[in-house]
Amino acid sequence: MRIRRMLATAAFGVAAMLPVAAQRVPAPPSSTLIHSELVVCAGDGAPPARAQRSLRIATWNMRAARSAPLDEIASELHDMDADIIALQEVDSGTRRAGLANQPLVLAKARDVHYAFAASIKWDGGDYGLTVLSRWPFSEVLRHRIDLQEDAFEARIVLDVTVCVDGRTLRLLNHHGDIRARSRELGLAQLAKFARLNMGRGLVVLGDFNDVPSSAPVRDLLATGLVDVFSSDSVSPADSRRVDYILVDSPLARLTSGARVWKTTKSDHDALIAEVKW
Repeated sequence: MRIRRMLATAAFGVAAMLPVAAQRVPAPPSSTLIHSELVVCAGDGAPPARAQRSLRIATWNMRAARSAPLDEIASELHDMDADIIALQEVDSGTRRAGLANQPLVLAKARDVHYAFAASIKWDGGDYGLTVLSRWPFSEVLRHRIDLQEDAFEARIVLDVTVCVDGRTLRLLNHHGDIRARSRELGLAQLAKFARLNMGRGLVVLGDFNDVPSSAPVRDLLATGLVDVFSSDSVSPADSRRVDYILVDSPLARLTSGARVWKTTKSDHDALIAEVKW
């Protein structure tokens, strides 16, 4: 991630010296939103008086299967054995992905439900965010993020409600922009979405492209969200972390077992947490 960010910064510096016509043209936003069949969920998301089951929730930037073939990505997801996983940098129908519909392929490989929201049109197809879930979705939404004109690319929040044994659990999946001002505005809008859904079982997760000590991440936590990977003694590796699993206060009391899933199948490791729900 550090190398990738340095390369992106260097590329932007070169672009700034080129004539306007020769500078990078942002990819157009995409309207693609596809998902498994929705269900009606009879219950609500109020924390249970007694936890019903243990859920394994994960987040992983899979780098559009550019670090490993898609079948190896599927194998890695199988080994993680997450009940719900948020994925960032996912391709559908792009040339670099061999025209594969990555969300559908991974969902079929795991025999789970899926939702894919594209943020941009890219390389002949779409590029965006996915959530895979053992349980069906009762609602799938895409929120567009208003960013600076010089944003690296259009950004979104994939907002899904999962129906777990008749009770709803809401997840907001986000991939932050690599340019600081747009990333700050994106995380601020993510915080607004979070405030609207706090207190009834909310998970906010993804690759925010920002470290825990940054002002935008601190402002996001000021909403009352709890970083399940935070600690009083942050190691150097933790201080450079850009991936997150955040939960609202009621859910924080039911969350444990946070750990990093080391992998060579992407330029990001995955994060996993166990939730009693």
